[in-house]
Amino acid sequence: MKKRFFVGVLVLFLMLGGFLLTLQPSPKSTNTTQNLEPRLYPETGHSVSGEFLKKYLQAEHPDQIYGLPITDPFYSNESQRIVQYFENSRFELYPENPPELRVRVTPLGQMMLYQMQATALEIPYPLGRCRHFPETGFSVCYEFLDFFERNGGVRIFGYPISDLMVQDGLIVQYFQLFRLEWVGKATSTSAIRVSPLGRRYFSLVKEDQRLLAANLANNNAPQLIQALRLRAFVQKAVSPPAGAQTIYVLTQDQNERPIASAQVSVQIFLPDGAEVYPPPPRFSDANGIARFDFPYQSAQLGLVIVQIQAQYDKLWADTETSFRIWK
Repeated sequence: MKKRFFVGVLVLFLMLGGFLLTLQPSPKSTNTTQNLEPRLYPETGHSVSGEFLKKYLQAEHPDQIYGLPITDPFYSNESQRIVQYFENSRFELYPENPPELRVRVTPLGQMMLYQMQATALEIPYPLGRCRHFPETGFSVCYEFLDFFERNGGVRIFGYPISDLMVQDGLIVQYFQLFRLEWVGKATSTSAIRVSPLGRRYFSLVKEDQRLLAANLANNNAPQLIQALRLRAFVQKAVSPPAGAQTIYVLTQDQNERPIASAQVSVQIFLPDGAEVYPPPPRFSDANGIARFDFPYQSAQLGLVIVQIQAQYDKLWADTETSFRIWK
């Protein structure tokens, strides 16, 4: 009973957004949380408010750095704290701390550095424009350094805790709070983006998936599909030189919710480069899944590459998977 009461008090405190702080005299209160209206993000159906919103707005482009909110605040059994998840990060509430320290960004970079396999990227240092951090013994270079410095540096990202490495098929670098990844081509602002470690950690610690659902109390805000994401899986990772294979393609929106009626097509290339006559395009079902069954025959052993393209409305996405032919 005492624990429930304490949790209820914390939630109430968060919803009030630090209103009680107005009882304390403050000569400079132009940016206090009581002056910040909650902000709804219809893309995900979740809001940011109070102490969390104040922290969120410390980044110049918070939607690019922290990501959009993917949950509302809730009590997490994993951290024993009130938390809110964002695409790339997680915030934790410490109401017992001074005002400027009440919200902490979970050090997901530090916590997830060794959760996934990685390959070292051998780059001689110093080469090009680099900045060395004796606090951790690592350097930040090239576009990574440009992005890091332009978006707040150590104040936002923490110190670098790895060299460049290859992980998930991407060139990445870890910082205490985030992971940055090179997207391989420059966007309108940068060739670097922040990895969605918030989503990964949410799944890793098995938080309640229902928390991802849009909060209908947020003015019944509709969920907007603004991104099309693909994941592909083969039924048999190793197959004989001749036989049949099945490919499953999962179509999801920016919140990892299934998208139905996305048109999906595949191209299949054997180890010698010859193309298998592809199965016809499919539409994803209510679970966001499109299935492709096809026969094949290969004169060579090696890797079969399957390239996947999908379209939903005006959104396009592509990915690829593979399987190995072996005797």
